[in-house]
Amino acid sequence: MEEERNGSRERSAPYSPHHGTNPINSVEESSHDHRSKRRKHGPILEEEEDRISTLLDSILLRILSSLLTKDAIKTGVLSKRWAYLWTSVPSLCFTDTSFKNADVLATAVDESLLLHRAPKLTNFSVLFKYKPHLKRRVDRWVRFATTAKVDQLSLRLSASHLDPYENDTYKLPQHLYADEFVSELDFHFCEIKPNGLVGWSSLKRLCIGYTDLSEDVINKVLMGSPKLEFLKLQNCVDFNRFDILLESLRKLVIDSCSLTCHEPIELEIVAPKIESLEILGHFYGMTKCQIKDGSALVEVKLDFEISIDYESGEAEEVLKDSFEVVSELFENLHQVKKLFVGEWCLKILSIMSVKNLPSPSVNCKCLTMKATVEKWDLPGIAILLQSFPYVETLVIDIISKRDFLATSLLICYDEMSHSKSKEVYFKSSLRFLKTVKIFGFRKSFHIEEVFILVVEFLLKNAKVLEKLVITEPQVMQNETHDMLLKYLQVSQKLLSFPRASPRAVVMFPF
Repeated sequence: MEEERNGSRERSAPYSPHHGTNPINSVEESSHDHRSKRRKHGPILEEEEDRISTLLDSILLRILSSLLTKDAIKTGVLSKRWAYLWTSVPSLCFTDTSFKNADVLATAVDESLLLHRAPKLTNFSVLFKYKPHLKRRVDRWVRFATTAKVDQLSLRLSASHLDPYENDTYKLPQHLYADEFVSELDFHFCEIKPNGLVGWSSLKRLCIGYTDLSEDVINKVLMGSPKLEFLKLQNCVDFNRFDILLESLRKLVIDSCSLTCHEPIELEIVAPKIESLEILGHFYGMTKCQIKDGSALVEVKLDFEISIDYESGEAEEVLKDSFEVVSELFENLHQVKKLFVGEWCLKILSIMSVKNLPSPSVNCKCLTMKATVEKWDLPGIAILLQSFPYVETLVIDIISKRDFLATSLLICYDEMSHSKSKEVYFKSSLRFLKTVKIFGFRKSFHIEEVFILVVEFLLKNAKVLEKLVITEPQVMQNETHDMLLKYLQVSQKLLSFPRASPRAVVMFPF
């Protein structure tokens, strides 16, 4: 931590009320020296012209609230007025991103809370590597926050053990489950086990990560959170089924289960009221992922992968499970209007296409694909364009090449399949496609043939296309003459293609 590097001298004035140094006297001496130096360097603003000092305390406190607490405390050296202004800041944020100075951070938090006097907290957040001997101190911090009727409480406590599900994780105090004022909660590596009913009557946003989370606990939390709108579960284990009948919940995010699990993951989601669903990250041992009831779903993001160990003899079996997972997911997305298909799902669709397995059909109007746009992506891209006839906006996000699934794809993909993709699959009419956006233009030159094929197909078949935008979110530095020339050659080739729509405009980032 920065406090540790700078030593106790820097921390003494803001953190400890018992230190022998008077921070105000130090400020006065510093100010006198500073005025002497300013007189030597020519015209300056008079003290009464200091615009920041004329601001209301409420505005200054809002500015300080945007800083980490350690930085807000440092402003105490500016003047007498600033010396203890930080103690009224309604937002407290303590972090140790090095995860090496738990005891130092704990002391800093303790000393800060002794001086803090704001009657109401909007935010209290802690990020550090938790150790079991700090439990009582963390309990005091939580009590402090709840007594101040905190709106947003975040405890991101990285585990000290290699296995985050060992008994050294922090156990939430029972009084926290009865907090009727908190609106946002974020827990990482915290044991969540309410003994009785949960009373989070004001809670709207809940994020839980890296913990055992049984279906019974999930049900208790949902029943006790009648206003919950957003729920994110990251690397949580010990659950397989979601029955979410909560009227208020609008968005569910399930992010990864990449830690060792004793049982296969068979995920079932029953969520008739949810409008947005995201399944992200890495899953080990997933054999099923079904949306039993997603009748209200409008937006879905499928940017996950099921890890496959190619060295084991079960790789082919896991691949079959992957086919089933992807098929079952798409089966229940007919009504979705906005769909994001990640790289892994796209490659699974490619393999399914080459193996002549049934293709999904969705009536979405906005489709985003994340792809490397290599030749083995073609069947997946083609089958999506063929099976999603009502797409009006298509976004292709080109990413850097990765190696996962390469073994299976190379086994089942040959030049005949490549030819089949070009001549057979790319026959969609694209009757409603109006807008195409392609990101990652620079990344496409190692697969120029495939990139050009996709763009050519879109221009020749999208009869109501209005614009095809090839863009790049970040400008490459020190581009060579040869690279710029390559851009120009590819651009000219794309502009030369015939267009089915007389209104189609092709735009580039230069």
